[in-house]
Amino acid sequence: MRYYIDTEFNGNGGQLLSIALVREDGAHFYEVLHAHELVVPWVKEHVVPYFGQEPVARLQAVKTMQKFLRKDAGPHVFIADWPEDLVHFNTMLLRDHGKRNDPLQFACLLLHLPGFSTAGASEIPHNALADAQALAAYIEGNLSGERSGMGKADLTLLRNTCGESTVA
Repeated sequence: MRYYIDTEFNGNGGQLLSIALVREDGAHFYEVLHAHELVVPWVKEHVVPYFGQEPVARLQAVKTMQKFLRKDAGPHVFIADWPEDLVHFNTMLLRDHGKRNDPLQFACLLLHLPGFSTAGASEIPHNALADAQALAAYIEGNLSGERSGMGKADLTLLRNTCGESTVA
């Protein structure tokens, strides 16, 4: 199952503030986390007003994400268009005492999508859920042949990773 990831964070390298996973079938997970550091001005102006829900503790977000991911037996393929999205997602899979949360086996893909802007295609720019939905719609549309714009290398990588050998 393909999952499209978007996160919002407090500036480059900053704290995770929200995370969304959108499954290829449209089911989704979205949480906003409490900020534990001073929010930078750009994020305060362009991101925080569009969260759309109250923040929760990180542990609660991790548990909710695990419950969402366990609904699918796998294989899990997590797709993003920005490196920090994958960094923050993978950090959410870690827990205390050197253990990790499910899924224990998965693939992460970072795609290069020239000409596509997640925030530009999003119904609510800089809202992680709306941005992940825009990413999912773009990539799923390219995979099905209903849209165009993705490079052949990214489409081949997706199909090979997801076990789909046919090319549209």
